[in-house]
Amino acid sequence: MAAEDKKSAKFNPLFGLEDRYTAIILVIFFVIMMIPIIYLGKYNFMKADDFSYCDDAHIAYVQTGSVIEGLKGALVSVRDNYYSWQGTFSSIFLMSSYPSVFNYRFYKLVPAIMVSMITVSCFVLSFTLIGKVLKCPRKSVAVSVGALLALLMIERLYTVPGALYWYNAAVHYIFAECIFFLTGAIYINICLTDKKPVKVLLTVLSILFAIEIGGSNYSTVVTAPVTLLTLIVILFFAKKKKALLLLPSFAVLLICVTINVRAPGNSVRGAFYGGESAFMSILLSFKSVFEFSLKWIDVYTVAMLVLLAPILLKTVKNTEYKFKFPLLVFAYSICIVATGFTSSYYAMGTEGISRTQNVIKMMWQLLLVVNEGYFIGWLYKKINISKKSENGEKKAAPLVFLLPALLVFVLQPALLKNLGTIPTYTAYEYVKGGFAQAYWVESMERKEILENPEIKNAVIKEHTSKPFYLFVSDITDDPDYWENKAMASYYQKDSVVLEYIEE
Repeated sequence: MAAEDKKSAKFNPLFGLEDRYTAIILVIFFVIMMIPIIYLGKYNFMKADDFSYCDDAHIAYVQTGSVIEGLKGALVSVRDNYYSWQGTFSSIFLMSSYPSVFNYRFYKLVPAIMVSMITVSCFVLSFTLIGKVLKCPRKSVAVSVGALLALLMIERLYTVPGALYWYNAAVHYIFAECIFFLTGAIYINICLTDKKPVKVLLTVLSILFAIEIGGSNYSTVVTAPVTLLTLIVILFFAKKKKALLLLPSFAVLLICVTINVRAPGNSVRGAFYGGESAFMSILLSFKSVFEFSLKWIDVYTVAMLVLLAPILLKTVKNTEYKFKFPLLVFAYSICIVATGFTSSYYAMGTEGISRTQNVIKMMWQLLLVVNEGYFIGWLYKKINISKKSENGEKKAAPLVFLLPALLVFVLQPALLKNLGTIPTYTAYEYVKGGFAQAYWVESMERKEILENPEIKNAVIKEHTSKPFYLFVSDITDDPDYWENKAMASYYQKDSVVLEYIEE
């Protein structure tokens, strides 16, 4: 019996390695892949909307030297924008109070923060779904899935600058979406834990997270309530009374969503766009799900699904969950992804800007993995539930596609040349080629001019180095252009203009 237990502990996704070693290898690989992305943050500097949202807090801090006064300035920004531009109050507070307001060096931490948020949310979801819901006893399996899911989300972002290096966009979308993912995991854990202190702590945390989600971007604001309500209904039928503990958090979420969408500033902002009707927005959203799914299925994603397959198979072999409704789960997943597009069609008449599509794609990737696991579980339970070999559990089928999948990760630049960039390799090239360093030097030259109190009408030179991840947009030679005015306000100048490079 001992020999059989030892044999069943073997895991085959990496040619016979035990699952704990597989997890270790995948985590090490993930960490290595993240190093260039985070390191590039060393050369990151404030840009575009960072100035316009942070100016109240920055001016208050410069004038008083008090962090408290700076935070009060951030609240002023929340109030002003709520009435003049948009109601996303929690996002605006985070946009306006980032530590770079007090010290520009903190802006270097933006990619580290966003990578950490995606990573933590993926691992928490993996441990919750695999360990708590499916009750798979092998923690290393959850670690492997978490590492691969995080790798998929980070390396295949729809647009990297607005997700990892531009704080204003990243905190508005990526940060909020990760909080939404964590809230879903918290809901499940509240219903599955019997420890009262843990339950109370998670309930309080879920309420705080509801405030952040409810005041965030409108894609998440639409998707989160629908998804979390579905989760509450499922948990109610599964755990009954325990699901009632989720109602305070959900009520807070609905209140915050209402405050967000009813902001007077939304009407002002909406005047710039022509949206579709509610019915047409829903139809167009489903159309976009299929159109974007075809774009998002690439070599990297397929390779990731191949690597996940044996790991997910290990999961379903160690659970009693029945996986009865694969088509229902698939259909519902399409509906959830569609909700991400709806707000953009309703407000703007388009599928949304690239920053919005970042969070839609993250949800799509998560549900893609969930559906893969669910389908594998359904297939295994349908075909192999009573089929055992004479010597115990059947061995896993040979993984003939594993080596090509691993080669994709090694040869990504060549294989994906026409399928988009991979952040790890692009960040490495920016540093290796000196583009990031040149951008930072030029940013510091600008900063020296902008912080000089004797210069009231600042003239700064155009960047000669514009690495895509670090350079989002720039001011112009028009002092009345919005970016010029935002930068001038932030540094308390009468005007700021750009001196173009003569060709």
